[in-house]
Amino acid sequence: MANVTESRVHEARFTSFGTTFMGPLLSFFAQNLVKNVPEKAPLYFLAREGYWLQQAYKHYLCGADIQRESHYLLVSRAFLFKILLSDSRSYAYSLKSSFSGAFYDLIRTRFLLSDSQIKQIFGEEITQELVYLPEDRKKIIDTLNQHKDRIDDVITPSKQAYLSYLDTLGVIQQDTLHLVDLGYSGTIQSLLGILLDKDTHGHYLISSNPGEHVIDNHNATMQGYLKENVKIGDGYLPLDRSMFLESLLTAPFGQFRGIRLNTFDPTQFDFYYGRKVASQRYFHELEQVMIGTLDYCKHSAKHGITFETEELEMLLGSYLSKANIVPRGVTHIFDIDDDVTGNGTVNALQFFGLA
Repeated sequence: MANVTESRVHEARFTSFGTTFMGPLLSFFAQNLVKNVPEKAPLYFLAREGYWLQQAYKHYLCGADIQRESHYLLVSRAFLFKILLSDSRSYAYSLKSSFSGAFYDLIRTRFLLSDSQIKQIFGEEITQELVYLPEDRKKIIDTLNQHKDRIDDVITPSKQAYLSYLDTLGVIQQDTLHLVDLGYSGTIQSLLGILLDKDTHGHYLISSNPGEHVIDNHNATMQGYLKENVKIGDGYLPLDRSMFLESLLTAPFGQFRGIRLNTFDPTQFDFYYGRKVASQRYFHELEQVMIGTLDYCKHSAKHGITFETEELEMLLGSYLSKANIVPRGVTHIFDIDDDVTGNGTVNALQFFGLA
């Protein structure tokens, strides 16, 4: 009996944390989506963060008794880098971050190609050459262009399967694609616009690059609801320590890495994911946190509770700057993987000295 009581107290701690910390933030985000997105436009929630962002949105709609269409869309930067590897329009994004090491490691970690695929495209000798970004950017692009046909042979099955998957969600039919993510620079939005040759409108909690942009002859609008025109390192705490939010706003699976048409039923898809971090291994505990968050989103919509940006910034500032304010029993779920930039798995609380 004591163990049952202790377990319930533990769960209540998780739920309470979700209510007080994430509840107001996601309620604010959902409220702004309702106000700013055209009523008949479907919303597509992106990547791992989109999993809970969509749930919060749906609970807010339920509380407000509003009907709107939304979908959770599997996507990741690295996967888009991969299926656009032969498209020179994508290099402004995929070759932007710094790198030093073997060409093989660049292609394997940033573009998700397997060992056999890398050897099939580039052969043995070239893969061991050392490359540095941004210094060797032109050299790398030249190499990719020289092997374009082989790259296409390797990536086309995944690319075609992914386009079929997007078609099942109604993405292909949209004139302007309305996308939702936590933030910040709009890389996934830009890459989807390139892949689909479509206008896009990105809705973010924080947008580093807001406004209207032209990307390959298509309009890309980026809009931030909590803050705009801030970049990492500018001193805006919710962005500088965004890893804190990302570690909680995660789907139950690892990074989206691939898709194939099912061998036995070509109308179905097989999805492939990377390794799980702590918040995914202990997803049942993260769900307890989010129960409090989602209930609060529904409650705030039903009772017309709203928040100003200054109130949320003050709330976030407390959690993101003061040590030990996060309940001790929750700290182990704050892991996040950062493979695209080569940092591996990082615990957000430990990284910022908050635990």
